[in-house]
Amino acid sequence: MTGRDNVFSAINRIETTRVPIGEIGGGYTDVIIKAVLGENYDQGPDAYFLNHQRIRELLGADIVGARVLGPPVEILGIHDDWGTEIFKDFWGATYTQPPDATVQLVESIAQSPEALEAWRPPDVSRFDSSQVKRWKETTDFFVLATLNAGFDLGYELLGFERFMMWTIQARDTMKRYFEKLIETNLSLAIMSAKAGADAILIADDLAFNTGTFVDPEYLRADYFPILKNMVGEIKKQGVPVFFHSDGDLRTVIPDLIDCGIDVLQSCDPNANMDIPTLKAQYGKDLAFMGNIDVDLLANGDVKEVENTTRNLIRDARRGGGFILGTSNVVASYCQPENLIAMYKVAHRELK
Repeated sequence: MTGRDNVFSAINRIETTRVPIGEIGGGYTDVIIKAVLGENYDQGPDAYFLNHQRIRELLGADIVGARVLGPPVEILGIHDDWGTEIFKDFWGATYTQPPDATVQLVESIAQSPEALEAWRPPDVSRFDSSQVKRWKETTDFFVLATLNAGFDLGYELLGFERFMMWTIQARDTMKRYFEKLIETNLSLAIMSAKAGADAILIADDLAFNTGTFVDPEYLRADYFPILKNMVGEIKKQGVPVFFHSDGDLRTVIPDLIDCGIDVLQSCDPNANMDIPTLKAQYGKDLAFMGNIDVDLLANGDVKEVENTTRNLIRDARRGGGFILGTSNVVASYCQPENLIAMYKVAHRELK
């Protein structure tokens, strides 16, 4: 059974000899890839593809994340405080990458609700889907194409504080903003499916560890109907839809099911998102992916990782509907030996 077959079985609630395992998006940072591959780390012109293929083959992963690729960012100058490059992305916002910090928004796409009303999303005609096609045609990995929707991307382009204020002060404008973002990302999803993606992953953080960022009733009124339309249009392409969000989503899981989501990814144990518990409640309607704490891979020891992974597989595998992975991606601060131990347990813990 190929990795692709193994993941499709999980989505279809078929219990397999070995639980499928893998990560979303890039999955593994370059620091981790170098540490795991060692002298087999490639530095040639095709390094990205070869290194991501090799680490998955070495670990025994079933999934590869891929994207249709947009035009390169535009370099605008140097940040006065950090001395780092300021760059403009495809959507029109500008950012910089400070040393030892996450990417910082420098200038949003709009400074007022009126400016946001006038903002138009970019043309996707220059996007390139060849990476998705290559993974599908040359490997047996399950190709999970990653893109956004409207909520997470919405606050990334505006800044979180402005975004949150405008959900109250300019509600109609924000609803139209969601529609514009989702329309564009839907085009990317269809492009990905036509290039051969086995499924689409919508990355759309809605919550922190104690609940959703906004009142669930707001999401039900102004956001989930638009998301539901997006998911429905994607599924017309004949592919299932995964949904990634960090945080505690328990109040809105029924809404995500109603939107047509097939697989919920992240399921961070620190946010009360325990997969065996969730499966008992929602397993007939939804499959689950993730549940291994990234902090455990960073700060635990091999034995802790092995025990946690073994217990999770034992409690979550029955009846399929479970894909093992981290609660996000394998970050640079994770310990390579812990990552290797997690994957080895998955391959030892057979039915």
